[in-house]
Amino acid sequence: MSNRDQLFSEAYEEVSAFAFDEQVASVFPDMIKRSVPGYDTILKGIAMYAMRFVRPNTRVYDLGSSLGAVSLTVDQAIGNQKVNIHAIDNSDAMVCHFKQLLEKQITQNSIHTQLEDLRQATIQQASMVVSNFTLQFLPPGSRRAVCERIYQGLNDQGIFILSEKVKSSQQMIDFYHGYKKINGYSDIEIAQKRQALEDTLKPDTLSNWELRLTEVGFHSIEVWFRAFNFVSLVAFK
Repeated sequence: MSNRDQLFSEAYEEVSAFAFDEQVASVFPDMIKRSVPGYDTILKGIAMYAMRFVRPNTRVYDLGSSLGAVSLTVDQAIGNQKVNIHAIDNSDAMVCHFKQLLEKQITQNSIHTQLEDLRQATIQQASMVVSNFTLQFLPPGSRRAVCERIYQGLNDQGIFILSEKVKSSQQMIDFYHGYKKINGYSDIEIAQKRQALEDTLKPDTLSNWELRLTEVGFHSIEVWFRAFNFVSLVAFK
């Protein structure tokens, strides 16, 4: 059972920029479940795509792996395929927590944790790459190069699943905040979390993401999930 996310429940005179530190890592499962609409459905969709597209003796990359939900989901979905799953994150706290979690897990494939900036990560021999709400934290100017690196590292007929918070209308944002209130967040928690994310999370429009993926070479891009201002796309090489 994970700790409940109450990081922004106290009123602060000054809200610090959001960081994936020890505090966030300790409440992350609760935070993402209550903050990302359809998160469980997205994981099930990733499992379904993995069952269809991951090939034996290839690699899967979980970019921005946090506590490894994607890595563990893929491992369970595909069975023993002699696949190397690379869980990459630049947060020491997240990587440490995931390593501890792996010590208690029986996995069917090899899961490798890597403390690394995904902009420098080597991607090769991949049948699947997943970035679940991660590229939105990169400087916008570096996102195309990461997408190109992913494309080049994928095998033919490999897939890239990209989940992102995207720019949308104020009405859709208001609906999303309503979703968070239904999940138990107060107005002050919602406001302070939004302020904390202002300088670290810079969302793109959906059309920008589709254009970027097309420009680097993906021949087909589909939005397979959407809820409010959260989307997940699948791009085919």
